[in-house]
Amino acid sequence: MDQKQPLEFDRYTAADLNPDLLNRIMLLESEIRNETEKDVVLIAYEESQHNPT
Repeated sequence: MDQKQPLEFDRYTAADLNPDLLNRIMLLESEIRNETEKDVVLIAYEESQHNPT
């Protein structure tokens, strides 16, 4: 039987950040959006413990 190989993105999950850090990320998104006139989304990830490779 074939064993499923993990995809690269399976190694990471969304980072568990406190509300102050999330607010700082949103403020930085807004600053970048204002300077570039482009929609920007910053994403914080951390290595997953369930599927280390």
